[in-house]
Amino acid sequence: MANFSLEISAAVSTAWEYAKKYGLLIAVIYLLVGVVSGGLHSIVGPSMALGDQQAITEAIGRGDWESIGKMAQAYNTGIGSNISTMFSGIITTIVSVGLYNLALGLMSGRFSEVTFDAFKLPFATYLKVFVVSFITGLICVVACFFCIIPVFFVAPRLILAPVYQVEHPEAGIGESISAAWKMTSDNTMSMLGLGIVMVGIIILGFCCCCIGMYFAQAIELFALIAAYNQLKGNLQ
Repeated sequence: MANFSLEISAAVSTAWEYAKKYGLLIAVIYLLVGVVSGGLHSIVGPSMALGDQQAITEAIGRGDWESIGKMAQAYNTGIGSNISTMFSGIITTIVSVGLYNLALGLMSGRFSEVTFDAFKLPFATYLKVFVVSFITGLICVVACFFCIIPVFFVAPRLILAPVYQVEHPEAGIGESISAAWKMTSDNTMSMLGLGIVMVGIIILGFCCCCIGMYFAQAIELFALIAAYNQLKGNLQ
C-alpha cells in the first residue's frame, strides 16, 4: 500500500485558495442552516433541563405517574424539543453531504461553481452517510468512556469516513469506515494537528464578528477535503 502523508500547511493553503473563490456562498449556506435550526428550537420551545430529566427518571422508578404527567405537561411533553433536534440532525446531514460533494467536485473540476446540483444525490447516499456519521460518533463516545485521551486518536482516524462514502456511494458502510481508518494510518497526529488548526480558525472567525465563523466553516470544509485528497492514495 502507498504511503502518503498529510501536509497540514498544504491542506490549509489549498482550503484558503478555494475559500477565497467559493467561501462566501458556502458561508451563506451555513448561515441559513443555523437560522433554520435556531428557528426550529425557538418554535418548539427549550430543551428539558438535565435536572428535570433526572427527576422524571426517578419518578418512573418509584411509579409516581402523577408527577410525571405534571412535568411532561410543563414541557409540552418534551416531544417538540426532540422533534426539533431530529429535524436539525436531518438538515445537518443533508447539508454536510451536499457540501462534501460540492467541495469534492470543485477540487476535481467536476463543478466550476457553487451549485445545488451537488445535492442531487440518491437517497441511499444520504442515508449511508447518516449511518456512517452515527457509527463513527458512537465509536468516539465509547473511546471517551475508556479515557478521554483515546478519542483524540480515534476521531482523526474516522473523520474522513463520511467523505469517502460521498465519493463512493456504492461502498458499504463498513467499507467507508475501514477506508478512513486505512487512509489515515501513520497520519493520526497530522490529522489531529489539522483539527487543532481548524479550531483556531473557527475561533478567529467567531471573533471577527460572528458571521466570520461561517466563512471559517467553509475553510474547514475545504481543508477536510484537501486532507482527504492527500491521503486517499493510501488506499491503492
